[in-house]
Amino acid sequence: MKIPQRTRGYLAIVIAAVLFGVWPSLSKRVLTEVHPFVVALLIQLIPAIALSPSLRRLRIARSDWPLLALSGGVGAVAAPIVYFYGLERTTASNSVLLSNSEALFTILFAYAFLGERATPREYLALGGIAVGAFLVTTQLRFGDVQFLGFLIGNVMLVGAAVCWGTSNTASAVLLRRIPIFPLLEVQLIFGTVSFAVLVPLSGAPLAVPSDILPDLLLLAASAVGMFSVLFFYAFRTIGAMRTGAILPTSALWGILAAFYFFPNETLSGVQVVGGALMVGSLVVFYLFRGPTETRAAGETLKPEASDGPDSP
Repeated sequence: MKIPQRTRGYLAIVIAAVLFGVWPSLSKRVLTEVHPFVVALLIQLIPAIALSPSLRRLRIARSDWPLLALSGGVGAVAAPIVYFYGLERTTASNSVLLSNSEALFTILFAYAFLGERATPREYLALGGIAVGAFLVTTQLRFGDVQFLGFLIGNVMLVGAAVCWGTSNTASAVLLRRIPIFPLLEVQLIFGTVSFAVLVPLSGAPLAVPSDILPDLLLLAASAVGMFSVLFFYAFRTIGAMRTGAILPTSALWGILAAFYFFPNETLSGVQVVGGALMVGSLVVFYLFRGPTETRAAGETLKPEASDGPDSP
C-alpha cells in the first residue's frame, strides 16, 4: 500500500525532529575539543562530498542566484558561527529548547513572505511557543548578574534561529524550481568554501581528537545531512508553516540526549514551564490544525521543474 505523499511529509519532519533534538548535545560534546569554525567546516564538507553527484546537469536561473546566496550566507555561514559560539556560552539543555525558536521564525516568515496561513487557534498556539522560548531564554532572572553569561549565549542561539529561519524561507522558494539534493549541495558548498577561508584566518587547528571523531561524523551525517534532506522534503509536501510547527517536538528527544551526555546539567522551574509551554503549544497546533490549502499552503513548495512530485 502506497503511503500518501502528505503523510510521508509528516513522517519526514517527525524523523527530522528526532535528529534535530540530538544536534545540540552532539555539538556541545564536539566543541569541547574542536574550534567552532573547524566544526562548521567539517560537518558541511562531509555531506557535501556525499551529495556531490547531484550537481550533474544542474542548471540554476540567474534570477535564483540572489536567493541562493542569501540562503547560503545566512544559513551555512552566519547561523553556524552565531550558534556554535552561543552554544559554548550556555547549557546543552538550554540549547535544546531554544533551538525550537527556529521553528517559530520559520512559521512567521512563511506567513509574511510565502503567503501561508493558519487558523486563529493555530496562531494562539504559535504565541505559546514564543512565550515559552522567552521563558527558557531569560528564566525571568533579569537582575541576576551571574546569569548574564547564559543570557548572552541564549540570545545568540535565538539569533542563529533567525538566520536559519531566513534561510528556510529562501530555500522554500528555491525548492519550487530546484530539486532537494542539488539545492542542499550548493548551500553546503557555500558554507564549506566560506569556512575553508575562515579557518586559516582564525588560526584554528584542524586536528580532531580520535575520541571526538565518531561524534563529529554522526553530527555531519545525521544532524546535518539526513536532517536537511528530510526537512526540505517536508517543506515540499506539507509547507513551511506546518513543517516548522512540528519541529519543536525535537525538545522531547533533545532533553533526553542532553541529560544523557551531560548528567550534571539541570533545568530551572521557569525553564521547565517554558519548555512544557512550547511542547504543549505544538500539540494544540497539531490538534486544531486547519486544512491544507491547495498551492497556498500545503502544496506551495512543490517544484515547478520536471523532476516530478516525488523526486528529491
